Amino acid sequence: MTTRMVKRLDELAQATPPPRDLWPAISAAIEAEKAGAAPAPATRRFGWRPVGALAAAVALVTVGVMIGKAITPTVDVTTAQQSQSPDVIPAAFQRDENYRKQREQLVVEVQKRLASMPAAERDKVSASLATLRRSISEIEAALGRDPANALLQELLVSSCQEEMRALTAVREAGNQET
Repeated sequence: MTTRMVKRLDELAQATPPPRDLWPAISAAIEAEKAGAAPAPATRRFGWRPVGALAAAVALVTVGVMIGKAITPTVDVTTAQQSQSPDVIPAAFQRDENYRKQREQLVVEVQKRLASMPAAERDKVSASLATLRRSISEIEAALGRDPANALLQELLVSSCQEEMRALTAVREAGNQET
């Protein structure tokens, strides 16, 4: 038997019967539907599962919230206005004052170092420090509008740390050259 190659669409056989007849199965399904055959019991097997899953989800969320409340420590918020005497300064404000003193000392040392740098290097360092200071100012302004925003608080801390690293690096670079 030789097979010939078809080069055009009109050379294909016009009436080719399918390898098997599907009509008897289709006809039987249609007749069963018309006769009112009861649907298979497997179609109703998920009746209570969604309700049970929803109840379990609500129970898990409730337990999670209760555990979260039990684990979370209570925080007493004190402000500067609440303190009775000016001698009593909360520890957070003391650390903040220490940070400010150290930063001011670094700024003075860096200003001296910048004065002795070449102009191109001084411009680069000054631009970097100005960018950091502008970022800190913008974050502080945003915290003024939303003081409870933990992400802004974390961003402020990391920006201040980055500024301190930059100031320290400039100061140390001056100490290494002299």
